[in-house]
Amino acid sequence: MEDDLFKELGTIKKNYQELRDTCASTKNEIDESIKKRDENNALFKELLGQLKESKKERDNANKMVSEHKQQRDDKRKILSQLKDELKAIKKELGSDGDSSASNPFYLQKKIDEMEWKLETSVLQIKEENKIIVQISQLQKDLEATKLSTEVKDKIRSLREKMSSIRKEIDQLHEKVVEFSQESAKFHERVTYFSQRASETKKSADKAHQEFLSKKAVLNNTYAQLREVRDSLNISRNNIAERKTEKHAKRIKEREQENKVVMDQINLQAKDLYDKFVSGEKLSTEEFKILQESTFL
Repeated sequence: MEDDLFKELGTIKKNYQELRDTCASTKNEIDESIKKRDENNALFKELLGQLKESKKERDNANKMVSEHKQQRDDKRKILSQLKDELKAIKKELGSDGDSSASNPFYLQKKIDEMEWKLETSVLQIKEENKIIVQISQLQKDLEATKLSTEVKDKIRSLREKMSSIRKEIDQLHEKVVEFSQESAKFHERVTYFSQRASETKKSADKAHQEFLSKKAVLNNTYAQLREVRDSLNISRNNIAERKTEKHAKRIKEREQENKVVMDQINLQAKDLYDKFVSGEKLSTEEFKILQESTFL
């Protein structure tokens, strides 16, 4: 029976140690999940900051695109108005679309083109002189058309304005393209950081769910561990009680054995005591029996 108790105690101890090992292992897994969750949450926070900054840069670029588009469109409207004004002059002169020598508008255009070539090109002397002669002839032809100085100045002014506005439109368009490219660059960053942030948040949430799941496992293991510990204490108490009972039984058995021995000694010592009292001489062995009895 006692062997069964010790066998049961050994089984409980083994189960108890296994549960403790499981707790230690689960704690390590929980620590890893917490570490992974916290690292991903920290990275997620960093990515959100980068995402926010990229969105800000993209929005600023989009704002600049919108502003330069508006300025470009406003300039285009002005250019359109100037074109209409120039077209009206041409129509009034009756030379709209005419590219003959009798068209003052055409002649003035040719003069302007040649003068521009002289100013902006590196020419040989012979070619340069040739152009100067052509300009002179065209100017004479222009004078022959009896185009008023006021109209010529008006046409020249309109062309100069149109040329200047075209340059401004080109510059504004370049800015639109520049900021559009910048916006696209930052939009790519927004997309990248958004995807990274989403993936990182999922990893953090997954690690947190793993933490909660393992925490539940740990709590359940702790509950089992407490139950086994209680069983371990009960088993030890049972063994202690069994030992106490066995020890008490042995003491009682010894007392009974001693009583039987003492009764036997007293039985032998009774006659010896009578002889001793009557003054008879006892042998050493007889005197020893009398000493061990309760008569002396």
